[in-house]
Amino acid sequence: MNRTISALKEWLNPDWARHRTVPPFEAGLRPNRRIDEGETLLPDAEFEPDDVIIRDSGEVVFSSGDSIFTLNDGVVTLLVTLGGQVGSLLAVQDRLVAAVEGVGLVTIDAAGTAHDLCTDPELAVCVTDLTLLPDGIVLATVGSRAVPDWAAALVADDRTGRIVRVDGSRAEVVAEGLGWPGGIETASDNEVLVSLGFDHRIERRASSALGKPGTPVGANLPIYPGRIAATTDGWWVAAPYARNRFTELLLDEPELLREMTATIRQDQWFVPRLRCPDPYTDTLQLGQLRVHGVIKSWAPARSYGLAFRIDQRGRITESVHSRADSDRHGVTGVTSRDGRIVVAARGFRNLLAP
Repeated sequence: MNRTISALKEWLNPDWARHRTVPPFEAGLRPNRRIDEGETLLPDAEFEPDDVIIRDSGEVVFSSGDSIFTLNDGVVTLLVTLGGQVGSLLAVQDRLVAAVEGVGLVTIDAAGTAHDLCTDPELAVCVTDLTLLPDGIVLATVGSRAVPDWAAALVADDRTGRIVRVDGSRAEVVAEGLGWPGGIETASDNEVLVSLGFDHRIERRASSALGKPGTPVGANLPIYPGRIAATTDGWWVAAPYARNRFTELLLDEPELLREMTATIRQDQWFVPRLRCPDPYTDTLQLGQLRVHGVIKSWAPARSYGLAFRIDQRGRITESVHSRADSDRHGVTGVTSRDGRIVVAARGFRNLLAP
């Protein structure tokens, strides 16, 4: 009905038409090549890092596949293999808390011994990020309760994302009806930052009222914001996907979306991806130009590499990019300590130090 009313209003007066727009990368998001020029920390194509943290000792810990690894002085060591795909990581003193697909939350001690922390069904699938509140409570974001695949959830405009409060082995849903909450991080003693991917927004919410809409910190972002990691001068945010006008056009056309999902393989849907393994056969998008098989760096990107920092005032003050003509894309995790930045580029299958 709303779409019919919108179409009628547009027919009566084209100036009343409202369509999705994608703002440009500007100010703190101005493009650069810091990820493209950054150091690779892992052997080529041996891992597929999903999340990364830096411990107080300087040790880098990352998840890849069904395992967790440590990285010290260029040496990768297997810490533990778990019973499913390992996603988000959280450091709690000398232990780790890991989100394991099909299991829930698991703790791992320094020796690599794993114990179940919370195996409630609410946390068994699609946990996207974790954070620790000052009182010891763990908060987890669940991207979608109904459609755990990101691309399928995007085209379905899924709004079944949740925030779950974890107290020991007990889990309680404290917010629901969210559009792919991809990240959560403590902002103060009584507030957290939450990234809402399908709303292209980061919000500050009270820890005691997580179900209520919060104050926008960044709104109408040109990306789908993901995991958030606190640092001494603000928060770093991973951006696994960049928005593009072609996808936004599709999302405004339900009939075209239904035809695409019914007749085209999912890996060829016109939606953002973590990586573009074969750009020579990819369909060009609006404004793209390919010369001798090379896509220009300023082209609208199907995949992109980006992480950015928000300062204490909520402004985007710094960003690291891998542009459209590169392949260091699909940043799903970022961490920073003592000025050292490490990003987990799952699309590129490596850790990078921009």
